Amino acid sequence: MSDRTANRIARILAMIPYVVEHEVVTIDELRERFGYADRKDVVKDLQLVFLTGLPGYGPGELIDVDIFDDEVTIDSADYFSRPMRLTPAEALGLLAAGSTFLASHQAPPALASAMDKLSAAVGADATDAVLFDIEAPDAVSALREAIDSNRLVQIGYVGMAKNERSERVVEGESVFFNLGNWYFSGFCRHAGAERLFRVDRIDDVVVLDELYEPSVADASSIVRYEPTPEDHVVTFTLGPASRWVSEYYPGETESLESGETRFTMRVSDPIVAARLLLRLGSDAKLETGETVATALHDLRGRIASRYA
Repeated sequence: MSDRTANRIARILAMIPYVVEHEVVTIDELRERFGYADRKDVVKDLQLVFLTGLPGYGPGELIDVDIFDDEVTIDSADYFSRPMRLTPAEALGLLAAGSTFLASHQAPPALASAMDKLSAAVGADATDAVLFDIEAPDAVSALREAIDSNRLVQIGYVGMAKNERSERVVEGESVFFNLGNWYFSGFCRHAGAERLFRVDRIDDVVVLDELYEPSVADASSIVRYEPTPEDHVVTFTLGPASRWVSEYYPGETESLESGETRFTMRVSDPIVAARLLLRLGSDAKLETGETVATALHDLRGRIASRYA
């Protein structure tokens, strides 16, 4: 089974219980909720459902899909109204992911309650069998103490784009764990703007005596990129194995009939996108972005020269 077919089946199996539960839904609602590119794709999948059912496949066993004007109803599929059962592997996977998020001390209270219920369902000793711990770099505690006391912090930071070290004086706002890494956010006096720093790229932390007035805005605990007019714009297509890029990085996505995803992103330095494309290999194809294409060509040349 191809990835495209597997993804289509998974989406259909998620859509049927939704329609059964809500009794009547619109095509546009299904298109938006389940990420369809076009209304005709929704109708095509619903027509496929109409030809399926329980073994025997007589009139009484086939699922009945009714599309009238813009409204959709599904009958003879009451077995889809029952909650889906998790396999042991799926339950433990959710337990591991949820417990890791709780260990970051950023999870909402509702997740803690849900994890208690999941742990009870998996087994009383489930959390005793696996240790969930997010290792924090030494700099995390110093950065948090500086934020709590509203004291400026001077950091030595190695930028990811050019791999160059610089000294920064920062008015700290938050330290948080996101996307598998620890981050430090705050107002950088060197740049004169808000900046986000990966803690593992900070090689020195000095808490200064000078105080600052903390920001009144809520400190963010989400990694996001704020575009500027000077950004480089690049567009490339992603195969099924690389679709995670459109969820991991901020940008604009478009689903193609081929099953690929067209993704447009903005970067402050073209080498960032070039490294990403090189990492994705043949599963990504560059469409537009002259500066990124040049950076990608140079990067490939340097790698080939080094390992010749």
